[in-house]
Amino acid sequence: MADPTPEDTSVKPLDPAIVRVQARMRALMLIAGLTLGIGLLAVFAAIIYLVATPSDKGRAETAAAGTPAASAGAARVRQAVEATKAVLPVRAWLVSTAVSGERIVLAYEHSGGTTMFVVDATSLEITGRLDLKPE
Repeated sequence: MADPTPEDTSVKPLDPAIVRVQARMRALMLIAGLTLGIGLLAVFAAIIYLVATPSDKGRAETAAAGTPAASAGAARVRQAVEATKAVLPVRAWLVSTAVSGERIVLAYEHSGGTTMFVVDATSLEITGRLDLKPE
């Protein structure tokens, strides 16, 4: 039976040009790996930051609005809606909103029908109320 191992088992040294290419490839792979690692750390840090920050800061408002003035306007509208809660019946829910120029119309449904409020957008005062009752 023949010996399956080759007769010449000595390791030949690599060409110096190949050794330089291997060293350069190792350096490039190290740089690529470090860049990838730093990028992943940045993404995880951003996710942890978003999860750790309180949700009552109005992230949805600022993301949708984009400007501090627009988010301040959204806060004013929210205050107007909260002010209208005092004049609404129990278990009323907001079903529709509309904005036209300087007016905001809020429509609420409740057990007695539908109530619509007209709010002045500049002063946030209720300028009109319409009660719609089913027949």
